[in-house]
Amino acid sequence: MLFCCCAAEEEKEASKMSEEHFKGLVQTAPAMTDPDAVPDTFTIKLLPADGKHGLQVDATNPVCTVIKDILPGGAIDNWNQNKPDLKVKKLDRIVEVNGIKGPAIDIAKALDLSDTLNIVVQRPEQRVLKLQRPGEIGMVLNYKKIGSAAPWISKITPGLLTKWNQEMPDQAVQLHDRIVAVNGAQGRPEEMLCRGGKRILPALRTLLHGSIARNFLVTCLYLDRA
Repeated sequence: MLFCCCAAEEEKEASKMSEEHFKGLVQTAPAMTDPDAVPDTFTIKLLPADGKHGLQVDATNPVCTVIKDILPGGAIDNWNQNKPDLKVKKLDRIVEVNGIKGPAIDIAKALDLSDTLNIVVQRPEQRVLKLQRPGEIGMVLNYKKIGSAAPWISKITPGLLTKWNQEMPDQAVQLHDRIVAVNGAQGRPEEMLCRGGKRILPALRTLLHGSIARNFLVTCLYLDRA
């Protein structure tokens, strides 16, 4: 069984998040690593002369802040052009801003409190999971229509996912992993999880794995029928 929890709100996008934006969200524990050459965690240093950071962040998960978009011409976009070996990417996790860790809302606010920024970023690792049906998937997803870059796992129940975790502990899925594609489909959470009025699970594909206790991961999950 798979449940999706979506909290509706007014159509307003911004990198600066408000307390109201997070009311009613499920608070759970998290999970997150990286296979490429970029260190799992690295620091970006921006000065006033660099201009606005140009980040849009997803802080809809109270315990995990991820980068939703990088605006062209912003300081981070310029950073990426000048430092390709430490390039910031969508769905990277922001771990700390100017010494502020704490809840996602505090990290999101900290981005706009100073023109001098020290941003600690954590790169996701991608994984591929293949689950064999029949059987229930065994997880609950949470997201907001406005603000969420990708839905995250808020609960894992007995099912195919639990079986995978037991059989593949080095590739285990945890709370706060994010699904970023379903059967090859990417985009807004509701577009990914529903197609033609139907839920397209069982067929999760890419899943983000992110943990406060660990590194940040992107995982691909495939579900096949027997």
